[in-house]
Amino acid sequence: MPIAKQLSSMELCDADGAACRLGAFWGERPVVLVFVRQFG
Repeated sequence: MPIAKQLSSMELCDADGAACRLGAFWGERPVVLVFVRQFG
């Protein structure tokens, strides 16, 4: 299964704390995801 299909159903919280489905972001256009690891 492609990684995009696996990630599309994942839910994240936005800045206001509301849950949103990750796949909704690339429904209309391409998206670049960047995962940053904090070393603090």
